[in-house]
Amino acid sequence: MTKFSFNQALPFEATHVGEVIKDELAARDMKQSELAELTGIQKSILNDVIKGKRSLTPEMALLLENVLGVSATFLMNIQTQYELDCAKKSERVVEQAKMLEIWNVLKEHVSIAFFRKAGIVKGNIVEDVKRICEVFGVENLDEFFGLKAEEKELYYYRKSEKVTTNPADIFSWKFYCYYLSRQDNSPLKTFVKDDAESLTKELNRVFRDNSETIRKTCEVLNRYGIRFMVVNKVGQVPVDGMSFWIGENPTIVVTERIASIDNLAFTILHEVGHVYNHLTQDGKAMIELSDERKDSKETEADNFALNAVVPSGEWKKFMARTRDVVPYKIASHIKEEADKHEVNPQILFGRYKHDIGIYKIKNCFETRIL
Repeated sequence: MTKFSFNQALPFEATHVGEVIKDELAARDMKQSELAELTGIQKSILNDVIKGKRSLTPEMALLLENVLGVSATFLMNIQTQYELDCAKKSERVVEQAKMLEIWNVLKEHVSIAFFRKAGIVKGNIVEDVKRICEVFGVENLDEFFGLKAEEKELYYYRKSEKVTTNPADIFSWKFYCYYLSRQDNSPLKTFVKDDAESLTKELNRVFRDNSETIRKTCEVLNRYGIRFMVVNKVGQVPVDGMSFWIGENPTIVVTERIASIDNLAFTILHEVGHVYNHLTQDGKAMIELSDERKDSKETEADNFALNAVVPSGEWKKFMARTRDVVPYKIASHIKEEADKHEVNPQILFGRYKHDIGIYKIKNCFETRIL
């Protein structure tokens, strides 16, 4: 197995003791031939030392000390350091070649464009490979491919023809989220499995007020032991949200592609449904991909999110009461129902448009995430 462990202090250029001798000669305006005569060192040998073609011996160092007044120990230390530096430079070349080989493998399986945008890939092959491996939490290619083989959930999602996805983009984005979650130092409380109802009530108050919504959402989720992050996506990753466990706490991630308060609220509540009903500490991440065919857990999470805002029975009654109301006059009825349940009317308006299948109705409420 190839381990990623490197000396961080490799020299860029080794300095031979001959350079020091050359400087001493220049400072004294002394020629090599004169130094050779005074030290008794053959001219050709001295010339090779000064040119860096030959190593300095302890005997030569003592002879030079007598003539130049430069410590023999000092000269030998420079010679020793030069030899060590040369060895390290050779190691650097070997490492560079090895990392280039690994890089050529990795780039076929991960999204380099995403990692470049995220600041993981910066243009130095050795360091880039190390950072990519840190993101995936692996030390060698065997571990990387073992990890990739376990990513079966990438194939569980069957997308509609409207959505194009790239498994490498999703794979990279997902593990980047894991990486950020491991790095996060948010003050999390202990997660309690029975707190779902009280949490959703607090979240609905945040969504209703819609003021500093992201910050307040984060604070509320943290108090319930859930980490919250907004992570940019790149490439063919039609992801709205994801939830997973890191350590002792679950994490909820949403992407910046969510632009409206109703979509944000639904996505977060959907992931909360996964956290309380589906996630386990050793289980898989739950990823919500747009326009996909729902499996049973995704449908359950959808229903959890809808019921967390307005219970399904109450919503069915509302839809029955307003079935004869033309859509462009529905706003006052939506507002009344929202006030009744103390929720943001835009969330109900979004649900209404979804249920009747008409999305081009003019928005009557604030849609932006404030």
